[in-house]
Amino acid sequence: MARKLFVVDDDLLFAKLLAANLRNEGSLAIELFPSAQAMLERRTEEPPDAVITDLMMPDIDGIELTRQLRASDPTLPIFVLTASTEIGSAIAALKAGATDYLTKPVNVDELMTQLRRAIEERPMREEAATLERTRKAKFSAGAILGDEPAIEEVREFVRRVASIPNSTVLLLGESGTGKNLVARTLHYTSAQAKARFVEINCSALPTHLLEAELFGYQRGAFTDARESKRGLIEVANGGTLFLDEIGELSPELQAKLLNVLESRRFRRVGGTEEIEVNLRLIAATNRDLEAHVRSGKFRQDLYYRICVVTCTLPPLREVASAIPVLADHFRELFNRQFKKNVKRIDAVVIEQLTAWRWPGNVRELRNVIERALIFADGEALLPEHLPPLTAVEAAPSNGHHSTNGYAIPTGLSLADVEKEYIRHTLAHYDGDIQRSAESLGISRKSLWERRKKHGLL
Repeated sequence: MARKLFVVDDDLLFAKLLAANLRNEGSLAIELFPSAQAMLERRTEEPPDAVITDLMMPDIDGIELTRQLRASDPTLPIFVLTASTEIGSAIAALKAGATDYLTKPVNVDELMTQLRRAIEERPMREEAATLERTRKAKFSAGAILGDEPAIEEVREFVRRVASIPNSTVLLLGESGTGKNLVARTLHYTSAQAKARFVEINCSALPTHLLEAELFGYQRGAFTDARESKRGLIEVANGGTLFLDEIGELSPELQAKLLNVLESRRFRRVGGTEEIEVNLRLIAATNRDLEAHVRSGKFRQDLYYRICVVTCTLPPLREVASAIPVLADHFRELFNRQFKKNVKRIDAVVIEQLTAWRWPGNVRELRNVIERALIFADGEALLPEHLPPLTAVEAAPSNGHHSTNGYAIPTGLSLADVEKEYIRHTLAHYDGDIQRSAESLGISRKSLWERRKKHGLL
């Protein structure tokens, strides 16, 4: 099938000669236009596979035409031709989005080679552009869901900090609160978005392996170093390095990281050459770093260096109004992943999810909805699809403990767990309905209805 090429030039004699030569070189369906406006009108009827345009034209010049075409089609091959040899014109055309800039008289063989390559590579560029749009939508500030003021503060933090090049960021919060999402959003909404986002968990590797992963090594630096390897700091050059669980870094690596942040230089393990890097460091931890500094486990100078700008992510129990929004988001996510058609979450399920304290935060909620979608067959996610909601982070062998020491025995149904926990909460607050309801994260009316359902009135 012939590819459609639009040639725009007010010099029709030149345009006809160029078209004749291009037709001889390949299978192209070529249309000629004496003005940019005429081409734009035709484009609304049938879009081209590529465009060749003159630079100097009376109505809309080649640079403005390129800008308009590129705004609506990021992958369209656009070649700008001109008799001028001024470098400024070439730079302006490329900045406007031209694929390339060629001077007249045109080398037809060279132009044809570039045309073929650009047209053949366009599907790959379209796929990459689609992935880029998906990634930007996934990691935009708006993807941080919830209407609570504490969540809006996180979104505003991302908007402000992302625009500051190479700022060092410290993210604090309990495990599962979304520090990874915020780190990626900071990267993909910044000017460094086209460079690499490199992530490593500092607690996942022993010190010697973590050092090699971060700094790389020279051939022969140790027994198995048969060839040189770039470290993640070097790979992240121009982009973002995300150090999760930075509180687990050994004192030796803390010193080396501080040197990188201060000088923006480092050496590979076993190397002598200094390598310069320009990157944004984002660190995250669920530890109390200030306490670690006081106890000597974390360097004070490194602490002050990484907390240039700090954001504390709220635990899910403190932003309970976001739970229905997040749960519905995960429903849609796993609907697509599992090819299901669960259209809604039952109101009783929403009440149960909102009442839970979520010790595992958003990560736990995601896992609960994922498990529920696996077992949901109809159009609604129902209470029977939910797994048992039990706090396992401090679990002894015979039960599960909440943070106040109350044991939730294993083997109970979800309804029995709810009943026992309501009974316990009421006893804890000496029957005070208001305080009990606030502790459970539900209204007085909901608490009354649940007590009635479980025979606690």
